[in-house]
Amino acid sequence: MGQNSYVDVRMDTAVIRIGEQVKLHLEVSYTTKESVQWPALSDTLNRHVEIVKDSGIDTTQASNGLMRQVRTLAITSFDSGFWAVPPFRFLVNGAPMETEALLLEVRTVPLDTALTLRGIHDIQVLPFSVQYWIRQHALWIVGGAALLAAIITMLYFLLRKKSPVQQRQAAQVMMPLHHRILAALSDLDKQRLWQQGDHKSYHSRLTDLLRGYIEERFRIPAMESTTDELVKELRISPLNGEQRMQLENMLRLADMVKFAKAVPSPQENERMMTEATRFVTETAQRPMSTDHA
Repeated sequence: MGQNSYVDVRMDTAVIRIGEQVKLHLEVSYTTKESVQWPALSDTLNRHVEIVKDSGIDTTQASNGLMRQVRTLAITSFDSGFWAVPPFRFLVNGAPMETEALLLEVRTVPLDTALTLRGIHDIQVLPFSVQYWIRQHALWIVGGAALLAAIITMLYFLLRKKSPVQQRQAAQVMMPLHHRILAALSDLDKQRLWQQGDHKSYHSRLTDLLRGYIEERFRIPAMESTTDELVKELRISPLNGEQRMQLENMLRLADMVKFAKAVPSPQENERMMTEATRFVTETAQRPMSTDHA
């Protein structure tokens, strides 16, 4: 056992009233080469002093290089008198070390003998108070008001007249399919993407428009299909052989640009727009169709 090893115990106060609590601090200091075994503790120190709370053991390193373990017990007593806090026996590297015994004084609460005992009053019913009722039900009132405000707001947005933007969107939805796709192709052409060197965006957006047209026109999952899958699906579509070949050539060229980083010539880029426009125009449903698209 090291010469600097020690155990210590102290209380915050030695005098309490019945039922009050006092903190009992236990500490053991030892070298890093030593082991420490704490005494076993139950829920009482003796039949008059009880342990209310145990903080557990906290290990730290002191400034002098020693290790330190600290434990705090909250103790109390419900019997008046002078009660001994017995020594705590530690084993430091196998050698016993004991703390000193402490004395705890537990005092009673003084009574004023000049006061006379009085009987229990009858139960009194207080008159109804609006302010008290509101305080007691404030949470429900606030929650109900918030819910009512949310419902009113939702109804307002649902029932209010459509804005001009919504009306334009509705009109756009009612526009025939091939008109919408042709307008989108025209807008893409005006953006002059490939003229600015952005061939990939130009071909991606153009073929996305074609795939969206095919998906809505022929009810084929064109947006999720590869070029090979789409060409295979279109074999049983109303498209004739020339139209299928025309579409396949456009999709193959776009795949080369998107995935193989091919750079088409200006003539190929212009032909893509011309053939896409022609494909949509030739395959559009006629007004006599039931779809009216």
